[in-house]
Amino acid sequence: MDIKKSSGLIFHPTSLPGKHGIGNFGENAKTFVDYLVETNTKIWQVLPLGPTDELEYSPYSSPSSVLGNINLIDLDNLHIQSEFTLEEDKFPSDFIDFKNVYKYKSNALYNISNSIDINENYYQQFLNNKLIREHITFLTLNKINQNPWFSWNETEKSYSEHLFEYVSNKYEKEFKYNLFTQYEFTRQWDELKQYANKSGIKMLGDIPIYVNHNSADVWSNNNLFELDNTGNMSYVSGAVPDEFTADGQVWNTTLYDWDINREENYEYWINKLKSNLDKVDYLRIDHFVGFFQYWAIPIKESALNGSWRKGPWKTFFEEVSKVIPMSKLVAEDLGVVLSETEEILRKHNIPGMKVLQQRIPSDINNDEIHPNEWKENLIAYTGTHDSPTIKQWFGESNEVQIEYFNKYKQELNFKLNNDVWDFISLVWESPAQVSVTTVQDLLELDKEARFNIPGTKDGNWSWRLKNMGELDKTVDNLKKLNETNSRVN
Repeated sequence: MDIKKSSGLIFHPTSLPGKHGIGNFGENAKTFVDYLVETNTKIWQVLPLGPTDELEYSPYSSPSSVLGNINLIDLDNLHIQSEFTLEEDKFPSDFIDFKNVYKYKSNALYNISNSIDINENYYQQFLNNKLIREHITFLTLNKINQNPWFSWNETEKSYSEHLFEYVSNKYEKEFKYNLFTQYEFTRQWDELKQYANKSGIKMLGDIPIYVNHNSADVWSNNNLFELDNTGNMSYVSGAVPDEFTADGQVWNTTLYDWDINREENYEYWINKLKSNLDKVDYLRIDHFVGFFQYWAIPIKESALNGSWRKGPWKTFFEEVSKVIPMSKLVAEDLGVVLSETEEILRKHNIPGMKVLQQRIPSDINNDEIHPNEWKENLIAYTGTHDSPTIKQWFGESNEVQIEYFNKYKQELNFKLNNDVWDFISLVWESPAQVSVTTVQDLLELDKEARFNIPGTKDGNWSWRLKNMGELDKTVDNLKKLNETNSRVN
């Protein structure tokens, strides 16, 4: 990874405070960049920025790996003037009421989009990108048909330029809405990223290894996925049972036909990585181990009935590295440990991850090491978006874990006399290239601020910061941690 020793914070933009019930790319996002500058923190880590489904609202479950979540658009910073008047909203300030917020914002944006002229030069330039054309065509048809793509009529089941022209004319209002909102998402995100980069802040993005069955990715590249001749799945993705989820996890996303992907020199993956790296400075690949081996589960069955299959790693990284700068990637390599994964990370100098919450022993018999003995080519985390907050971790840990934590912190050079901050300090003092924690942990919040519980479907992703002033009390400690540990870059 081509970044000097530094630190970062996980803070998904939906969690920013502000109007209209959900965080956005507006002024508070820039204020957060200013906070990073003030504390000498160099990386803002976000979760996937793509559109979410409207069932679980997970950033990791999207109908497109290329487009953006339009609910992140700042309605006060649109590039066109509109006579449409926003209704007053009375959404809660401390969590996201996804169903009603999405309805409110889509209604506002739909009304505004009615007045645009798609022949304007900036819209036509935006549509010069073939991936953008494909994915906007899919979103339009998906809304019109109200059913998954494999149930559409034959003329709509695969992308063509003729289909794009047909859809943009026949379904003009819906197409305008998707074009306007995706253009606006891209414009506002680019503006925010430029503001961050000019301030010396890098954006670390995230991309899931798998995509939804009902997605533009699978629709426009269905030969690259493991589907029968009707477009249906026989096996789905998921996770093997482990100490965190005894029954495993069923993700229900589509498996790749890796043989066909290899025959096409992984062009789909190269294009997808390029598109995402155009948006961010660095990109974390979620479930990186899936390139080496993956858990295939018979459809509609328990994860316990899954089985391991071999991934395409031998040829995948050889081909992709010819085009994609490996120095921009981060590997989420948690869980299954494979020598092949270590080989690829070492060869391409891709940092893996360690999460302190998972590395503090829960049993006397263990092979864990103190964080100050971790490798340098790592991104070290206190926890992730899937973890308990540190305060929650302390409340739920057993005696052995607490004993090890107390033992570990005795070796700290910089103690803050506060268990949550000493936990953060352990990660900051590790040799890892980058150390990361969450905004919730800086604020010492408990389980009410946990972002996601893996394997559950309701109540996730909705935490919000009430106001930016809450971060003021964290400035001194974070700044001292960065300076003391030479993470000021």
